[in-house]
Amino acid sequence: MASEELIKDRLADRLAPDGLDAAVTVDSLKATVIPDLFANTSRIGEYGSTRQFIDKMDELSDLMESGSVSALSSKIAEIITALGDASPEQIAKAPNWFQRLTGAQVEKQVRYQVARKGLELLIEEAKRHAQGVRDTLASINKLIAGNEQEVEELRIFIMAGREFLEEQPEAGVLSGDDLSFDKPRERFSRKLANLETLLSSHQLSVSQMKLSRAQALGMLDRFGETDTLLVPVWRQNTLALIQTKHMSPAMVNAAAEAHRKLMHSFAESLSATQH
Repeated sequence: MASEELIKDRLADRLAPDGLDAAVTVDSLKATVIPDLFANTSRIGEYGSTRQFIDKMDELSDLMESGSVSALSSKIAEIITALGDASPEQIAKAPNWFQRLTGAQVEKQVRYQVARKGLELLIEEAKRHAQGVRDTLASINKLIAGNEQEVEELRIFIMAGREFLEEQPEAGVLSGDDLSFDKPRERFSRKLANLETLLSSHQLSVSQMKLSRAQALGMLDRFGETDTLLVPVWRQNTLALIQTKHMSPAMVNAAAEAHRKLMHSFAESLSATQH
């Protein structure tokens, strides 16, 4: 599968200004392009192909599934799992006599501190992936802009073709004694029908791209809010638990509530790409 950077480079090449055609209008097509096609009917199949109408859904799929969006999603899933192993309630329960005898309570606190440190590392890794998602969103915006331009050009080609056929009812109609068996008007009508099918496909592609963009934005926004608002509160409460020898119920409740909110918020970030 192509790397994310290779996909972005290929996308930039396809959308470079030098590769764009001059503005196409209905009037210009009706005045020169279409009449030239009927004068040289072998070129009817080329109509609407002055730009290479490419399907960019493969690029979108690679960007969403093999790039930073997928990486951030996977990292958030790891964080949620790690949060389950770092619940404050694990060290808040008073040890029984056997746990005091065997040192199990101390071992439990050590495991909690290790889990907490592991969470810090996972969150930092997720923040790096979040920057990659921002870069990916810029590429998706280029995909959308390119496809929307193609949609508009296709509409112009189709409109010009339909209007030309309506205004020129004799264009491409051969006399009865013509033995060339060429049916240029029928071929041109069929070409317009194919362009309409392509237009529908491009419109669907644009909708899918916008949905993917919205999902990525939703995950990124939720992750950003979690990182800036909830992580500091969670960090403060967990540090208090680690550093104190006597945990009050209020302290434990505050840490547990911060932990619950953090876990819920990360789960919301993950679900943003699954709707």
